[in-house]
Amino acid sequence: MGKRLVLKLMVLPSMSVLVLGAASVTGSAARAGESAGRTHQGILPPHNPGASLWPAPSFMACAQGDDGAQCNAVALTAISHARQVLEKLGAMSFSLPGYEKLTPDEQLFVTVNLERTARGLPPALVLSKSLDAIAQGGARADRDPAIADVPRVLPGGGRTAYLGATWSGGWINPLGSDYGWMYDDGPGGTNEGCRTAGSALCWGHRDIILVAFGGSSCGGGQAELAMGAGHAMQAAGWGESDTEILAGVCGPAPADAVFTWATAKKLLHIA
Repeated sequence: MGKRLVLKLMVLPSMSVLVLGAASVTGSAARAGESAGRTHQGILPPHNPGASLWPAPSFMACAQGDDGAQCNAVALTAISHARQVLEKLGAMSFSLPGYEKLTPDEQLFVTVNLERTARGLPPALVLSKSLDAIAQGGARADRDPAIADVPRVLPGGGRTAYLGATWSGGWINPLGSDYGWMYDDGPGGTNEGCRTAGSALCWGHRDIILVAFGGSSCGGGQAELAMGAGHAMQAAGWGESDTEILAGVCGPAPADAVFTWATAKKLLHIA
């Protein structure tokens, strides 16, 4: 219990959301959730697990910033356990050796898409250079990325209609941050915005990662999801600092891609 209390003080997940334009992302999310619910396994917003699941002691025995094979395997085991217990959802399936060759930003991109596609949601198509730069600023400063700095029109001409950002400090490595955002983000967890079961920010990071964004948010036109990610090994004394930006784009995905989901699937043998 003592170790958990200390970690609650060190792990300060944070989040921010910005909805732009006249279209209602909330309405789109509700419709998409109802449609996807017939074909997916797992829980989609606005529904969430009943309580957080604290990872096994072996998870927290890993040193912060340890992105090696052993700690990644421990984190992946913890995620698989949480998926089964909280959602009756199967384990992530991908090449762990291939994953370990990616940069932390690319690893964060992959985990978001593995969480989304497992629940019947479309993936973020690209990791954007311009969004990465803003996310990296947040990681270095131990805070949410400054989504107000995201331009309304992204490279390639797409218009940002939805922006959500998350930050996590002290969660071992990118897979560890994914665990914190997705499975320890509710009542009883380390989300500082979820002091009680009725707190408005409970599961807020998870909701951003699993946002439903589609054509109805863009007046029926082309709608794509893009992402930015940031990582710092030692940021202001917090150790591991990871950030993500989810951008709903009306029009084409950003043209300044530094990594794509199509490439990730080939490299990691993702079906």
